[in-house]
Amino acid sequence: MESVRGRKITVGSNPTPTAKSKKLNQLFELNMFPLLLKIIPLDLAATLSPGILALALVLLGSQFRPRLRTFALFLGTLLTAIILALLGLSLGQAAPSEIHPTLVSAIIDLLLGAFFVFFGIRTLLSKERQTQSGENQKPQLIKWFIIGLIISITNFDAVFLLFTASKEVGGSGVSQIDKFILLLVNILFFTLPSLLPLVFYLITPSFAAKILTKVNQFVLKYSKYLIFIVFVIFGIYFLYRGLNYF
Repeated sequence: MESVRGRKITVGSNPTPTAKSKKLNQLFELNMFPLLLKIIPLDLAATLSPGILALALVLLGSQFRPRLRTFALFLGTLLTAIILALLGLSLGQAAPSEIHPTLVSAIIDLLLGAFFVFFGIRTLLSKERQTQSGENQKPQLIKWFIIGLIISITNFDAVFLLFTASKEVGGSGVSQIDKFILLLVNILFFTLPSLLPLVFYLITPSFAAKILTKVNQFVLKYSKYLIFIVFVIFGIYFLYRGLNYF
């Protein structure tokens, strides 16, 4: 402490290391990248929808308005993704598990964990549905929009994954802009099975036909095992987080 003309000047009044570390931890928690790393496995598992991918490939291989029909199919899946993302976001904001755990958020986590384990086992034991598309000389865009809506809504595995990823975003402490970006990421991954074939066919039709056919064969063969692993891991995680409240 030094005195200069009657005034006291404090030397070395920097924040303590503890205060600095707390501030850094708070900034890390409010950063979107740790949350992005958390939801990416859910988003990647949500893309494993061989039924939608196969239907998109069938439409793109048809002789009449293939791209227009596939685009209508994509719009149906997009509407489903937007609705689910907003519902998950709303639930996450109403009962945030990460910021202020409550009894309600703990019960939700326990339910999510139980559903994850159940759907993981269900996916492992189930058979993939076959999708068919008959030729028709009319575009029937409304029909394919509704089909895209229905087939994505009834794809319970992907629906559950998108809803959960959006709930995690809603319950986080990141900014509203970061939440919006992360929701767009969730929606993008959910719609990839119908969007990716369309984009590839618009850019390189011949190359896309070969690559996407192989991708669809791989997904048909191994998707249930990959989804089972992701579901069980996140099921255990949510069960642990819910039980940890009590």
